[in-house]
Amino acid sequence: MKHLPYLILLLTGACTFVGEPPARPERVEGYVPVYAEASAGEVKFTSPRTVKAPGKIYTYGTYLLINEVNLGIHVYENSNPAQPEPLGFLEIVGNTDMAIRDNILYANHLGQLLAINVTNLSTPQKVGEVTITRWLLGVPPPARSYFQCVEPANGLVIAWKKETLRNPECYAH
Repeated sequence: MKHLPYLILLLTGACTFVGEPPARPERVEGYVPVYAEASAGEVKFTSPRTVKAPGKIYTYGTYLLINEVNLGIHVYENSNPAQPEPLGFLEIVGNTDMAIRDNILYANHLGQLLAINVTNLSTPQKVGEVTITRWLLGVPPPARSYFQCVEPANGLVIAWKKETLRNPECYAH
């Protein structure tokens, strides 16, 4: 249990603020949070898509799983590693990490650690969840950038879009 805070930090991708940001500019290219919509909370299996921003790679049985950072997990049939066959995409908004044991996929998702039965990957069944209490911003802003401060009342951040900011108050180191 003594390592639990470190595991939570790893799973949340929480950003750290070290030292002082550069002098605050009047106008600067920065990032604006994109908040989760109600449908972002659903975990669903969809058709295959192209890998654009790969994260963790995991094998389980004859499956190859590739995380698409903050979007979900690509699922491939990997009986022939020379030619993996795309099966579909498991949409898990905000996902950056995963592990599987005994047909249970553990994945972070919008402030939750989910347990999903993947005996049949095309019909995933959520079997449990644990709230990650230190989930502060959702998806952290890009490092070394100004960003519009997060308004927790607007929900969890699932992405960031680049825009010109006026007098930004927040900076990620």
